[in-house]
Amino acid sequence: MPANRRILAQWPDPSLQLWHATFMRGTFQAIIATMSILIAEDNVAQRHYLREILDKEFSSHLPIVEAADGEETVKLALEHRPELCILDIQMPKLSGVKAARAIWRDFPSARIIFWTQFPHEIYINEIRKIVKSVDPPPAYGFIHKNNPESRFLRFVAAVLEDGADMIDPAFKDSFKRPLLTEFESEALYYLALGLSNWAIARKCSLSLRGVESRLATLYEKLFTSTAEGTPHEAYEKLAYNVRTRAFFEALRRGLLNNDELEKAAQELEAWLERDGKRFLDEQKSANQRKK
Repeated sequence: MPANRRILAQWPDPSLQLWHATFMRGTFQAIIATMSILIAEDNVAQRHYLREILDKEFSSHLPIVEAADGEETVKLALEHRPELCILDIQMPKLSGVKAARAIWRDFPSARIIFWTQFPHEIYINEIRKIVKSVDPPPAYGFIHKNNPESRFLRFVAAVLEDGADMIDPAFKDSFKRPLLTEFESEALYYLALGLSNWAIARKCSLSLRGVESRLATLYEKLFTSTAEGTPHEAYEKLAYNVRTRAFFEALRRGLLNNDELEKAAQELEAWLERDGKRFLDEQKSANQRKK
């Protein structure tokens, strides 16, 4: 990562204060005419609140584009190519995370601040994966909506002016935890829905031993006592039913989404019906070979 790209995860910070002071003095005044900001928020009151803050900060000289859903967000971002996009996480038609993926795919230099009231790790994990897939990694921020406008403006200053990555301290532990693989993320839904290792192996076209190994890695990632990844003591591992505990931990950290869980349940029901027929055919074939 270039030297000028760094994670800034603590407030207050002298350098942040300096950047914000410089920002407030009008560092950008010479180029404001060529800049624009996109606000993507489906809540009208919150969208107007953000616009009011930015209008006051830039003396209404900065063009601001507004979007009320994820699809409109992507369309306007690619059309206007704003210097900064401020995205809500949960929006109609397309989530802020999926909108960011689409924006970065065609506009990789876009700077995005995720402005959310949901601290769920499912969103944080997806954002981290998307950022890693963009070359070079884009500047972005992640901030809780309950922060005062002064802190929000520090994010705007750092991401827009310096290209720094800004992570709200409330989320810093989530950003330090090990990323889950695609299988591990899916496996959490299988565990929540009660699938056995045998069924998971059939569902994912893996060997039983392969599933057991992958689940063991997932449990190690979930059951950590420090940000560095130190496993829980052996006693605690013996005391818990590991599957049930994994489900609880996933719920606690927001690694499961209710809508996605319902969707997974419906897909699983359809798969079980198909696989049940396949299993019976396999049994019949096996019996015929024995005769």
